[in-house]
Amino acid sequence: MDSFDLIIFLITVNIGFIFLVIILFCYIITGKIISNYRDARKKKLFGELEDAFLPLIVSNDESGVQKVLANIGQKNLENFIEFISVYLSNIKGDDFDRIINAVYKSPAFKILCDSTTSGDLDTRLYSIYCLGLLKKPVCIDNLLNALSDANFFVRMAAVKAIAEIGCFSALDQVLDALSREKLVTSYKLSETLWSFGEEICEPLLKILKTRDGRIIKIHEEDLLTASVIEILGYFKYFDASEEIHAVLKETKINLIIKNCIYSLGKMVYTDSLRDVEKYLDSRDPEVRVSAVKAILEFRSVEKIDTLKYLLNDSDWNVRYNAAVALYEMSFDFQGYMFSPELAGQEMSRAYRTIVHVLTEKYTPEAEAGI
Repeated sequence: MDSFDLIIFLITVNIGFIFLVIILFCYIITGKIISNYRDARKKKLFGELEDAFLPLIVSNDESGVQKVLANIGQKNLENFIEFISVYLSNIKGDDFDRIINAVYKSPAFKILCDSTTSGDLDTRLYSIYCLGLLKKPVCIDNLLNALSDANFFVRMAAVKAIAEIGCFSALDQVLDALSREKLVTSYKLSETLWSFGEEICEPLLKILKTRDGRIIKIHEEDLLTASVIEILGYFKYFDASEEIHAVLKETKINLIIKNCIYSLGKMVYTDSLRDVEKYLDSRDPEVRVSAVKAILEFRSVEKIDTLKYLLNDSDWNVRYNAAVALYEMSFDFQGYMFSPELAGQEMSRAYRTIVHVLTEKYTPEAEAGI
């Protein structure tokens, strides 16, 4: 058997190490060269686009834009989207319309539409995002198809783009897609619906009136139903107040109850006051908070005693909002804190909450009565 030669082994290891260092060095240099090339190509494209769009804005000359956009392909699509996204974010009115119309008439628009089904995830996301910015409903079929994409983020990007375009004819399909999502939060749903703008209120009310159908389910812990009601309240769409009041009296789902109370308070729908007041002693602290906020919106001084009681609630948010409501209704905290009726009662939580709110609300101007 051959004996182990340590010197040969060390030489072999060192040679191997040197080769690895050389390979790593070449990899870094190659990466740097490629990066510099991409940066240079990006900078060149940005310059060409800037030079082309300026005459379009200044003198409505579209020829330069069309020439540059004709050369947009898959390789520089991402750079184009980056440029146009920033550009559109800083331009409004007629200039905005001229730009999106120029893009729409160019071959780049078709590339954007086709890229919504690209095998590359980033390309799909960027293309869908850009189509939303362009606000051209002619691409709606591509976006509706993206609602069935296997990737959650692509589906949500498609919903957002449809909302940005304001395509209300696709609202049922959007809501149906959202109702099937398991990962989306209540906040994200509301944010998405908000993107449609105030014009969404009328179609949402029509959908709410046909509740318990395919989309709206007021007898289930349904995030979408709660978000629909919340958005109607956010925009203070008073035409929906009677329907939301009816839902409040019908549902037993705390999430939906909470948003009904929120919306009725925002609308200051006084006909619902008695039903809202019932939830000041709900077992769910979030419902109690919503009811307290609504009482403030209604300026219901009849419920001051209940609000005083809630100053000692077990939940901090309930105590805090009760204290804020009383403060906004000009309640005499000083007289209350030193009232003989509270002698011997455990009021430490209430006192701490009152002090917190008074400190938060204090300003030198208020102290001086200005």
